[in-house]
Amino acid sequence: MVPPPPARKYGAPLFFCSFAPKSSSDAAEVVLGGGGGASSTGVANRLLLVRVEDNAGVKGGPHKERLESDPASELHTGSVTAVGGTLVPTKDYFIAVLSGGDGLVKYRLKSGEGDKKEFQKIDVADREKLKSFKQAEIKVATSDSTGTHVAVGYSSGKIVVYETGTFREVKSFDPAKHSEVLPEKGGVMNLCYTPCDGKLVVVRDNGTAFVWDHAAKKKTEKKESKKKSEEVAKVPGDGGMYRGCCSFEGGDGSSLFCLGVNGKDRRSKVSMWCVGGRGTGARRLVSRHAHNSAITALAGCSGAEQGRGRLVATACSEGDICIYSADHKMAVLHRVSNAHMIFVTNLAFSPDGRRLVSCSADAGARITNITKTGRQVGMEHNIFLALVALLLALLLSAVRVYLRQ
Repeated sequence: MVPPPPARKYGAPLFFCSFAPKSSSDAAEVVLGGGGGASSTGVANRLLLVRVEDNAGVKGGPHKERLESDPASELHTGSVTAVGGTLVPTKDYFIAVLSGGDGLVKYRLKSGEGDKKEFQKIDVADREKLKSFKQAEIKVATSDSTGTHVAVGYSSGKIVVYETGTFREVKSFDPAKHSEVLPEKGGVMNLCYTPCDGKLVVVRDNGTAFVWDHAAKKKTEKKESKKKSEEVAKVPGDGGMYRGCCSFEGGDGSSLFCLGVNGKDRRSKVSMWCVGGRGTGARRLVSRHAHNSAITALAGCSGAEQGRGRLVATACSEGDICIYSADHKMAVLHRVSNAHMIFVTNLAFSPDGRRLVSCSADAGARITNITKTGRQVGMEHNIFLALVALLLALLLSAVRVYLRQ
């Protein structure tokens, strides 16, 4: 297999990547975040805006585009590092998870001198609301499909749903109140909304996963314990520790989600599940081998533009990336070996599903173009089976002729 072109390097470990707000298919831009943290190494903490350009040395395929070597804009974030974040649909800003400071910060891109885009921090009117972010270390944040609410996962295992515009607390999840279903210990590692926005798929750092129905209506005190069990449904074990999640709507309107699974033999797989009714848990639909090492990042795309359908991507500790079609039993569309030198920290699809951006602790970031569809892979598989059947028929015919002689 021909090795991919090297990833672009930006001088510091990268932990966050996303396509920029309002980024178009023809003028795509990505936001990268990372740095050296609060240490005295001298490695700056920055947010970068980088444009996507044609890769002149490659004609077609998953590497036909790359990131520009020089950022179009950058913002120094002082002693705090962007370690995660979420693009907010329908809005002109994104939310960054910072390793310190305010915890969550909203940024938009505005036009500066010479139409150069610059990062602009959006201040919260009521600073008192920011105290909620100090209750524990923020590990992850994710927006719902409308950009109305953002769910935040903490190292304590608590989850809080906030209004995106004001950061007003709407609802919270306390693991101590659900000890009959979940072990109390375990911080939140990954979060994603289901398509209806009424449930959250949660992966904890102890390797367990569950579905929280945060839209469940309040009931009387007599039914309180029953309500708690209905709000939370633990995902059954799958032979390893869960890592990463994404969700999308099934063809029949059901809520589906994907989880990465790191096995005890260091190999990993990705599995797709169907969300059950209230309190009934989840049912596994399909499972597919992912990598020969542990999954370190997972992302999904639910857009069906240009026939691409629902997509899932995983990346591993050895720097490999794999992209699957969730519409075709997790068929592999692209596998990029040695996409990065070391473990991949984050993945993000473009809204139209045409591109995947990835970043790594090796200071590198790259674009992978999704040039195949699940339908094409299915047709290739059917053609292969037809050729095998034809070959077997020819062999049988030759054997019969030989025996007659």
